[in-house]
Amino acid sequence: MKNKFKIKGPIFIGRSYQEYLKFFHLEHGCLENNRVLDCAAGASSFTAHMNRKGYDVIAVDILYHQDPGFLQRRCEEHLNALVEALSQMEGHFVWSFFQDMNQLREHRMKVCRDFSQDYRAGRGERYIKADLTSLPFKDNTFDLVLCSHLLFIYDHRLSYEFHLNSIKEMLRVASKELRIYPLVKSKGEKSPFVEKIMEELQETVKIEILKVDYEFRKGGDEMMKMKLIES
Repeated sequence: MKNKFKIKGPIFIGRSYQEYLKFFHLEHGCLENNRVLDCAAGASSFTAHMNRKGYDVIAVDILYHQDPGFLQRRCEEHLNALVEALSQMEGHFVWSFFQDMNQLREHRMKVCRDFSQDYRAGRGERYIKADLTSLPFKDNTFDLVLCSHLLFIYDHRLSYEFHLNSIKEMLRVASKELRIYPLVKSKGEKSPFVEKIMEELQETVKIEILKVDYEFRKGGDEMMKMKLIES
């Protein structure tokens, strides 16, 4: 069956803080006393949940100049379109975190509402419009930088140069680590950009591929952990 998922421009949906903890192998203890930046955060609820618990988390996205009502509508529209498309390919996914497509839809719709409520309160403060290739922060501003569901997974939309420049920019503002998830695209295929990035940055960046306790896309149980090598 033909895939009808034809959204133009950035896909604006979100993942939950529970998923983030698994994506990036995070524990609450390792987040204490650390500044965290969530890059290309979309409608994720990680920033909302963590700030309510007293953690210092900032989110950036290219669409954070839009008003809250617009972003909530876009999130709902994109989520419905995505679920329709994924329903045609359910065999490509691992049903462990989610039991089925209905549970996925309900979970992500709640995420959208949580994001929307916090975005209304924190727009311009903890939600900042930014392009990943030009982040509006000084060097080493954040201890930990996270990037979920943008790089590698959309290598058919985003060029290798965009991947490379975004990673360099995120490393610039990270004093400790950058973590990226996932490394696969459709049908569980690892993006060829993964190996290319590792080869190109091997002399300046320490790079590890680590297993995580999360898999929805088949093969999507790894994250990339990166840290600048001190000269």
